[in-house]
This record gives sequence, C-alpha cells and structure tokens, in this order.
Amino acid sequence: MIFQHSTKLAIRAALFLAQQAPGKLSPVHEIAAHLGVSEAYLAKVTQRLVSTGLVRSFRGPGKGLELRRAPEKITLAVVVHAVQGSLDSDNCVLGREMCSEENPCALHSEWLPLRKRFSDLLEKTTLADLVRSGHQGDEAIVPFDLIGLGEKRRQR
Repeated sequence: MIFQHSTKLAIRAALFLAQQAPGKLSPVHEIAAHLGVSEAYLAKVTQRLVSTGLVRSFRGPGKGLELRRAPEKITLAVVVHAVQGSLDSDNCVLGREMCSEENPCALHSEWLPLRKRFSDLLEKTTLADLVRSGHQGDEAIVPFDLIGLGEKRRQR
C-alpha cells in the first residue's frame, strides 16, 4: 500500500475544503458526514493538516476548517508528506530491507521508473487540478483509484 488510510482521508478532506467558497468554514462533522467517516477519526487526521500549516482551524461559534493556502498552491505531495511523511513507494516494492542498485530485488529496475512517475504526479497535481477535473466530491478522483481515493464510489 502506497498511502496509509489516514493519508487517503486527508486528501479527500483537503479536496472537500478546496471545493468550498473562499472564507467558508467547514465543521469537521460536516466533512465527516460528506466523506462517510467517523468524526473523531477525521478530527485526528485534519489535526495533522492543521499542525503542518495546510489547514486553519477556528473555534467557537461558526467554528470549522479552511485551507490556509489557495488550492492552486497545495500539491498532493504536500498533503501526503503532512500526514505520513515519506511514501511507502520509497521502500522496496517487495518489502526487502536491503534493496538498491548494488543489491536489487527482482522488480527493482521496473519499480524505479514507476516510483519516479508517481512522485512526479504527486508533485505536479494540485487540489485545484482535481477540482477543475469537473467532477464533484471524492468521485473527482477516479483516475486516482490507484491510491484508493475511489473506494467510496466502488462501494455504491
């Protein structure tokens, strides 16, 4: 698995926030209901986005979350690193501890270009790109089923 479950959820939550009008605060319970996840779990995940400065959190009346930066300035790579740090794709695809050019696994040479393409995709794709794709909600990311974002759609 390249993305942890919490990372997939963070991307979906960030995408939800990117689709909101500028200045609109979205309460965690509203986002959780839209995504079909536990409010408590989502609160833990979004706290990571808040602590890394991607999302602002407001308390009190009218409380909620909003993106700290414009969706055009937030790449998927930034969201992923905020939640899980490095990608599992940085590791050996077969799970070997020692996998390198000098000591390659059976898939090493095939995995390296895929890993690079995947990293490049995350670096160049912004939340705004996903919003502009013309779809609504987390169904906007059908091409990203590879990273598990299309799970909700498949369950319908």
